[in-house]
Amino acid sequence: MRNNGFLRKAGAMLMAGCMIAGIAANLVHPVNVNAADAKNWSEEPSGYGYNIVTNKDGKTLGYAPKNLKLLEADGFAFKDMNADGELNPYEDWRLSDEERAADLADRLSIEEIAGLMCFSAHQRTCPSEPTDEQKAFLDGNIRAVLNAASGIKPSDQIAWANAMQMYVEGKGFSIPINFSTDPRNGENVSNWPGNLGLAATFDPEVALEAGKVMAQELRALGIGTLLGPQVDVASDPRWQRFAGTFGEDPALSRDMARALIDGLQSTYVKGEDMGWGAESVLAMVKHWPAEGPGEFGREGHKEGGKFAVYPGENFNAMLIPFVDGAFHLNGKTECAAEVMASYTIAWSDTEEYGKLVGSAFSKFKIQQLLRKQYGFTGAVCTDWFVLNDSEGNASWRSWGLEDNEEWNPVSRCFETIKVGIDQEGGLNDSQVIIDAYKLCIEEEGEAAAKSRFSKAAARLLKGYFTLGLFENPYIDEDECVRVVNSKDKQAAALAAQVKGIVMLKNHGGVIAPATDKKLTVYVPMVYTVAYKVANSARYNAADSEVAASCVLPIDAKLLGQYFNVVTDKLADTLTGPADKDGKATVCEADIIRASKEEIAACDLALIYVNAPINYDARGGHDPYGDWAPLSLQYRKYVADNEFVREESIAGDTTIVMVNNPNNPYGAEPKEMKENRGYFGGESFIVNEGMLDQVLAAAAKAKEAGIPSVALLNIMQPMCVHEFESEVDAIVVSMSSCNEAALKIIAGKEEPSGLLPMQMPLNMLEVEKQLEDVPRDMVCYTDADGNTYDFAYGLNYSGVIKDERTEKYSVPALTEPEN
Repeated sequence: MRNNGFLRKAGAMLMAGCMIAGIAANLVHPVNVNAADAKNWSEEPSGYGYNIVTNKDGKTLGYAPKNLKLLEADGFAFKDMNADGELNPYEDWRLSDEERAADLADRLSIEEIAGLMCFSAHQRTCPSEPTDEQKAFLDGNIRAVLNAASGIKPSDQIAWANAMQMYVEGKGFSIPINFSTDPRNGENVSNWPGNLGLAATFDPEVALEAGKVMAQELRALGIGTLLGPQVDVASDPRWQRFAGTFGEDPALSRDMARALIDGLQSTYVKGEDMGWGAESVLAMVKHWPAEGPGEFGREGHKEGGKFAVYPGENFNAMLIPFVDGAFHLNGKTECAAEVMASYTIAWSDTEEYGKLVGSAFSKFKIQQLLRKQYGFTGAVCTDWFVLNDSEGNASWRSWGLEDNEEWNPVSRCFETIKVGIDQEGGLNDSQVIIDAYKLCIEEEGEAAAKSRFSKAAARLLKGYFTLGLFENPYIDEDECVRVVNSKDKQAAALAAQVKGIVMLKNHGGVIAPATDKKLTVYVPMVYTVAYKVANSARYNAADSEVAASCVLPIDAKLLGQYFNVVTDKLADTLTGPADKDGKATVCEADIIRASKEEIAACDLALIYVNAPINYDARGGHDPYGDWAPLSLQYRKYVADNEFVREESIAGDTTIVMVNNPNNPYGAEPKEMKENRGYFGGESFIVNEGMLDQVLAAAAKAKEAGIPSVALLNIMQPMCVHEFESEVDAIVVSMSSCNEAALKIIAGKEEPSGLLPMQMPLNMLEVEKQLEDVPRDMVCYTDADGNTYDFAYGLNYSGVIKDERTEKYSVPALTEPEN
């Protein structure tokens, strides 16, 4: 990484050295110069093709001399971003962000505003120079770019980001790129817990520290906006996006969201909150007003999950993490900078929650609730691809405005703008917004249309000024190497992961403080049969195929740090079905399990458990296209009990011809609502064999006379009644951090995590619960008499009772305070 950077730096320094001597004479325009003004700035090449200008007691500038010239005023340096030789208000870093944004918004053409109102689709590669496709959307004035290349090494991400910034610098008003990302955990950054793991700590201070470090690392990678945090209340245990939330309690979600956003948005100097600064990231909190209560636990990325329902009349509880948390921060930035609207339609027969359209098209949700009632003044973005038609698009989520003669990408875009949306997620074509502007003129007149678009531009631009991107959009590669995933950050992240591990069961004190003896454990290999699952987010796409495998579920080197390890073996010759290349794959008969004697020589069996996987976890279908229950257990679940909703609450309406004997013409049209229910249907779990392996391993451990510990890797609640009584201890990881769990099992750290969710007694309880009501299930009670309810967890002394459980083990909130 350093070698590539050195080559880039050396080449750039040759150019910079030739240019720097002539800067004062050729590149600086004096403006408002007074003979008494001392020169309060200096300049030097970065070595990467851009120069750094240091203003004494002022802002630091970064620019490429080949693209821009400097202005000097009152002894300070400024960038002449529109090349007019004058210091315009938007170029003057001494003015407020609001003043600068308003000034620039008034200067922009509709074409330039349209570009700002686009948010690019996912960019998954980092070439050394922008691709032709990237140049095309940048030339279309798009400046919000989604960096989805988290798996690419940081030096390449930075080189690409700098090349992209250099490409747009000097064009028009030199509006820089604001790069964004979805949440990153452990992909070339320090591995902090995800939201659910953070919630399991029940400690907002951990979330605050996580936010601080995440912001430092993202800014060092050139990223200014986090598309998060996700603060939806996960009120239905079947919901596939449960893992991205802070769990199912509104109060805990509120407090964790507030703390994480404070950490993300404020810059801290020696522990003091300085407000916005160089280590600040804009938080785009999502998904307003709620994505969690999808009917039957389905999820809004897919058509099957497009309806959110409120059978418990608990709509307002879903708002609590937003209005009491994200919009009322403790820190100096005061409020989350931006909001992302949800995909889902909030269903009501009486349209109590507005028209039956997705949130991005809803006047009630955006204009009435968000803007007027709760006073949100920041930018609002749609979730990705809500403008798309279904035909020819694998990704389309225009729920409520699906294809017909009236609706197309342009008319949908205009609808979002009318209700108060500022930016269109996943849109690479600014012409769509330009055409929507024409519709706006037809309906509202040119003056009103221009005013509406200029206000959206000002809201969007404020974030760019807040981040300091107009002063210096470039990234220091050496600083990135120092900051990103440094050893101190790794250690802090691991400590936080440990705090989020929950011990559910510890029969006989199997898990105890470590002694001088290094334990020997039997870790069974995990066999996964080949299976198919529905594509997680794309409409009508082919199933995703997962090949058969048999692996040690935890890295052998990592296991070896904490235990002496005994495991299974694979036969030298595999006998499973041939893959596409004609090579034999593994089958269960190829596994040579450890013998009873080998297992008896161990101190315990460590059994890795993956949660049940539904065939279509988001859309709620079986492989044959029929509606199916989403199950939280491994064995087949038949949904034919008294608690299954036979008729769905929500559904599309169609006009059908119905015979009427009293009508002389026979048939007459009648409006019919579809039934999206699954009564009588069966679950389709693709990894049911996981349970068989867990039970077999536990039985072998018992036969060998050693205890067994189940390490449960889950991202949402599950039914544990199928195996709990057969194991001696259960440890839960909600962030897939195996090392944190091993520290607990090895007795290196005492467990302190608590469940941010309920673990249901069985699937009947799952059917009974209401989609919009959190914490409404009867929970599972284990063989030791402990109930796996919200805020439950064990330490060495037993069930944890402390200030955290006292604060949060109260009835769930139903109304916001603000």
